[in-house]
Order: sequence, then C-alpha cells, then structure tokens
Amino acid sequence: MRHVLRPVALVFLLILPLACAHKGPSAKKTKVGEPPASTTSINSGKPAAPAKPAAKGTKPPQKPAVTQSAPPKGFGGIPFGSPASAMTDATPESELPELRTVAYSRQSVPNTFAGRDVSRILYEFYENAFYHVWIDFDGPDTFLAVLRDLRQTYGPPTETIPDKHYNAWSIGDVNIYCVYHPDDGTGDVSFWFQPIYLEKEKLVKQYKKLMQTSFPSQQNGAF
Repeated sequence: MRHVLRPVALVFLLILPLACAHKGPSAKKTKVGEPPASTTSINSGKPAAPAKPAAKGTKPPQKPAVTQSAPPKGFGGIPFGSPASAMTDATPESELPELRTVAYSRQSVPNTFAGRDVSRILYEFYENAFYHVWIDFDGPDTFLAVLRDLRQTYGPPTETIPDKHYNAWSIGDVNIYCVYHPDDGTGDVSFWFQPIYLEKEKLVKQYKKLMQTSFPSQQNGAF
C-alpha cells in the first residue's frame, strides 16, 4: 500500500505547477468587422475600451464645389440679344445677307480692352440680335494682358492648347476664346452668346449644303 501511494503523490506534485501556470493571450481569431477582445492598458492597469466599429452609411468628406463666375450679360453696355438700334453710334463694317448677319463698329467707344488699346472691336448681329463681339489686338504684351484679365474675371480656362496659344472659357450661355498668332504678332478675343449662335449655325449648315449642291467644284470658306 505504501508503494502504491508514493507514485500517485509524485504525479500530483508534477501536475500542480502546470495547472497554476499563467496562460498567454488567446489565439482565437475575430471575425471581420468585430472589435478585438478587450486588453489591459499598460499605463492605467484598467481594461481598455473595445474599438468602436465604423458607423454605417457614413460618407467621406467632400471637397467644396468650385464657384464659377457669372457669364457676361453683354459687351460694351449692349446686352446680348439686343437689336442694332441699341447702339446709336454704330457703323456697318460688313454684311452677309445670305446669313442674315451684320457686323458694326462703334464711333463713340474707344477700342480698348483689358486696359490696352486694341486694333478694332466689332459687334455682330444675327437677325438683328447681338450675339458676338470680335476683338483684334497686336503684340505679345497685349496678349498677356488680355489673358491675365480674362483669367482674373472668369477663372482658369476650361480648355487650353498651349502650342497654339489658345485659351477658351465656357461659362453658362457664353463661350469665350482668346488666341495669339506669334507668326504675325496678332491675336483676337471673341465672346459668343450661344442661344443665338446655335440658331445661326443651323442656317450656316443649310447654306453650306446648298452651296455644295449648286457649286460642287467650289470650296466654301468658314462663316
């Protein structure tokens, strides 16, 4: 009997330290989206709060919308859509009866734009409605001054072709372009009121089609 108890007591003494040993962290994996098991903060000695899952339906912060400049209502005090009689100082410069278009210059208004003298300013009317202003200028300095003024007024161009010195803005119902020609040192700026311009383009297409049918061997110029 004494020999039987001695091995049992020996086994018990070997198992007891193993049962009292400190267990390591659980190797149990958490599912995706679940907060991790709470752990003990080293600094406070208190259990740390479990991580909060991301709120459902939240959207990332959005950048504020860029405010676009208001489109010009006209030019030189003449609203787009006005009849030619709105300019009491108008002088006809060119006319295309087949396209119902007349261009005028003005005598009492100086030819200046963006604080610079320019070669000429023409006001173009389609079916007696103002829709287009054409500004001719000379020299690279004037081009840079004009471009700077347009950028300050209407913001960055919506289209640029650097190798052609071309810049364009599309603002509401008005399209603006500015181009410079280094080969001859000239440039021009145009403001187009689209509702009337698009109506004229319909007539231009009809006219070109008629010319191609009537005179197929002739090349038609742009209008």
